Amino acid sequence: MDKIFVFGHKNPDTDAVTSAISLSYLRNLNNKNTIPCILGEMNNETKFVLDYFKVPKPKYLNDTKIKVSDLNYNKDCYMYEDNTLDELYAYMEKESISAVPICSKLGKHRGIITLKELIKIIINPNYSELYTSYSNLLNIIRGKEVTKYCDEVKGTIKYFNTKAYDGDSILSNNDILLINKDVKLIQQGIKDKVQLIIVVGYKELDKSLITYARRNKVSIMTTMRDIVDVSRKVILSNYLKNVVNTKRDPIDENMNLDDFLVTFNKHKYHNYAIVDRKNKVLGLLSSSNINDINKKKVILVDHNEASQSVDGLDEARVLEIVDHHKVGNINSSEPINIRNMAVGSTNTIIYEMYKEAKVLPPKDIAGLMMAGIISDTLLFHSPTTTEMDRVAVSELSSISNVDPKEFSEKMFNEAASIKGKTIEEIIYGDFKAFNINKYKIGIGQMMVIDYQSALKNKDKYVKTLNELSKEREFDIMMFCITDVINNNTYVVYNSDASTILEASFDIEKIEEGYCLKGVVSRKKQIIPLLMDELN
Repeated sequence: MDKIFVFGHKNPDTDAVTSAISLSYLRNLNNKNTIPCILGEMNNETKFVLDYFKVPKPKYLNDTKIKVSDLNYNKDCYMYEDNTLDELYAYMEKESISAVPICSKLGKHRGIITLKELIKIIINPNYSELYTSYSNLLNIIRGKEVTKYCDEVKGTIKYFNTKAYDGDSILSNNDILLINKDVKLIQQGIKDKVQLIIVVGYKELDKSLITYARRNKVSIMTTMRDIVDVSRKVILSNYLKNVVNTKRDPIDENMNLDDFLVTFNKHKYHNYAIVDRKNKVLGLLSSSNINDINKKKVILVDHNEASQSVDGLDEARVLEIVDHHKVGNINSSEPINIRNMAVGSTNTIIYEMYKEAKVLPPKDIAGLMMAGIISDTLLFHSPTTTEMDRVAVSELSSISNVDPKEFSEKMFNEAASIKGKTIEEIIYGDFKAFNINKYKIGIGQMMVIDYQSALKNKDKYVKTLNELSKEREFDIMMFCITDVINNNTYVVYNSDASTILEASFDIEKIEEGYCLKGVVSRKKQIIPLLMDELN
């Protein structure tokens, strides 16, 4: 069953993370194989929520770009280096393939052999190298063991008959003699202590020859097949490691398809060995497989802007979107299910989906959904709050047996903790980036109980925002410090944005740390004002 990745936006907040988990749980009840994911490091608040309800951290998803692993290549297509050329040829014929990756006994990549390379070896009359086992050779020529003093045979094949042999040639232990029945040649081979003698067209040898071979420890086998057939079969008994092409690099299955196509267009090979990160052979990729793609399947929660989503989203197949923000710019080549409602939290929508499916969420999932709603609505202080959010929290708190007010105090205290974090990490803890016409906007937000302590770092925030806005080409970069007790937001920003912010918020003279009274929602009270001004 194909995996389906469920995730919220980059710089994930509590609503994004918990809605991915809660929707994944619901979809898996309908025999889906969904996996909740995050696109970045979780903030302190979200970590607290998951720890509180004892739910494991979701998997980190780096991107959804098409990888080599997403191609329908020939999985488990390989042979071991100790297989023979004869076995390789039979395998190619059976599988109708023109190349086979070769691996060690442990599955590690050794190289690749193509049909073209195999045929060249078979028809080459000058090919004389042999490296195989005694038993492989015996089986392939359907021979009979006469004497055996080696488990493996490695050397040069020499074809002799009486007329061709001049009597002065010096033979060695590296030689494998392939000869017709000729007592003189057999005796010479035994005398020179060659490695192996293959006697063709003859089944039984004289006892005197066998005794002589044993005394000199020379291996001999016989076969009744003709010399032409045996000559070809002997070559085919070679281990694959003796002929494998080791110069062609394998392809990592985690390589992006775009990067692989660069390699493909450069070398123009038709076949590639596919390996994992540990260089273990996984299969064979042929040029015909390149357009046979299984795109990653994804479900988006708590966002529908491409700029806020996973890298490579345009290469994935979006199945569903569940969100409570304005409709963004995600395109799809096919119809998809979209659930978008004007409520304070994505988890409110997902809880409604549970009720429609007549499914009672377990305590931990109910707790996560409650936490997501409380976080996004600031315990109903945000102007985005609806009656549906309040009802959802009331019912979910009963299911999870957790008091929402007591829980929210603990959660917001954890959210306000900046211990051990750099200024940049604080700014990006809950950060949204988007475009309005030609302007690139970035807004970070931090919920605090003690806003005065947070503002002590105002100068550091301004310095970092100025640096980041230039480095990452933001026209407007803001950091909102939201006082959840008094429902106010204090803004710091990059210096170049002051004129636009004054016009957007109708302020005669804005300054760093300016208090926007009654403002707590980035989505409903800040972004719309910027959009009106910049549009």
